[in-house]
Amino acid sequence: MAYQGVAIRFVAILIDVIILAIITGIISAPFNTPSSVSFTNTTGIPMVSVTPNPLAWVGGVISALIDFFYFVLLQGAYGQTVGKMAVKVKVVREDGSKIGYVDAAVRTILALIDLIPYVIPYLLGAILIWTSDKKQRLGDRAAHTVVVKA
Repeated sequence: MAYQGVAIRFVAILIDVIILAIITGIISAPFNTPSSVSFTNTTGIPMVSVTPNPLAWVGGVISALIDFFYFVLLQGAYGQTVGKMAVKVKVVREDGSKIGYVDAAVRTILALIDLIPYVIPYLLGAILIWTSDKKQRLGDRAAHTVVVKA
């Protein structure tokens, strides 16, 4: 199997992040808008007062759930997200068989650890890929999966 490294996986995740930003931005927008905006001009200087939406946290929860299910459902069903499809790579079990939804969920949940340090996202994941014979990040190792050419 031709294991895939950091560069091609980075392009795939970048495509996925752009898609998810558009989807979650549209769906969570109503929760992120201020609940009220008022304009005053008592001192001759225009002032804007914005009251945050008390349901803003709902938008964050919805976005997190969409992100989670995007990766789990697509990888569980097809072994690929849209980003992986675009760059022609897929996730399979170490023996080459198709991954399942549990494998995809493990990979997705552990991607949060791969994001460490958060100032340079996926640096830990990249280091783990570079130091692995099978080019596996933490989620791959735990789920016994690899990323290969589609």
